[in-house]
Amino acid sequence: MPQAGPAARAGGPLLNIRARIERLDKLPPMPEMTQKIIQLSANPDAHIRELVKVVELDPSLAAQIMRYASSPFFSYRGKIDSLDTAITRVLGFNTVLNLALGATAAKPFRIPRNVPLGLDAFWRHAVFSAALVQALSSILPAELRPPAGMAYLAGMLHNFGHLLLGHLFKNEFLILNKYIVNEPHKTVEELELEVLGTDHGQIGAWLMTAWKLPEEVVVAAREHHNEDYHGPHAVYAQLVLIADRLLKGQGMGDAPHGELPPMVLESLEIGEYQAVTIAERILEGSDGLEVMARRFAS
Repeated sequence: MPQAGPAARAGGPLLNIRARIERLDKLPPMPEMTQKIIQLSANPDAHIRELVKVVELDPSLAAQIMRYASSPFFSYRGKIDSLDTAITRVLGFNTVLNLALGATAAKPFRIPRNVPLGLDAFWRHAVFSAALVQALSSILPAELRPPAGMAYLAGMLHNFGHLLLGHLFKNEFLILNKYIVNEPHKTVEELELEVLGTDHGQIGAWLMTAWKLPEEVVVAAREHHNEDYHGPHAVYAQLVLIADRLLKGQGMGDAPHGELPPMVLESLEIGEYQAVTIAERILEGSDGLEVMARRFAS
């Protein structure tokens, strides 16, 4: 993790959000629909029809799931005319479950749209990251490969901390965004530590832990910028880190740069050429993802 800059070293963080978050006696409540999806995920006998019923409570979400199933990188040649088809023929129960979980968990947070870390940027990066993390996970050796749906969720929610920060501390969030614009030579994480006293990974992990979201997703949020993390569920953080770097090479996201760390690639047993090729395939079919991101942000 990068060291805090001069402002933090000399007199502490400019705004010290960390201390204020730790003093909060009430975090935002988990959305009701997210609770329904978590209950469904905890039921080993849950059926596709039950998932369809829950998702249909949000017609816009249902439409986005069907659009995602129609994306070119799934190469499904039939017509996606129902949620049932999207689930059974293309995406699978767990991917749709976790897509719905991520979308509903993030939906209530309303933050400014047209700033570097705003809602438009969050959803664009979240949607592309989720698709890329899922695709990367599919080529891992069997002993390392995580469930596709959980990989997707880790990719979608790893920047959850930006939503919480913008929701709870709007003025401070805007100040951070101004620093990002005015000091482009510094990474987002460096500026967060200097200005806030913590980073978005830790902020997101606090809320996810309070909401009892899966530990795999908590780890991905907390450690996705940490090349040296090898603790529990490291595969999720490492996949997100690789996806972040690949997307940074396309001018998207908050990774410090677009270089792929050899040690992380080796740990995942992925070749750099493989990773780049998968990213290119995802980006070639990006029209559907772009629409999906705009719909989630609207």
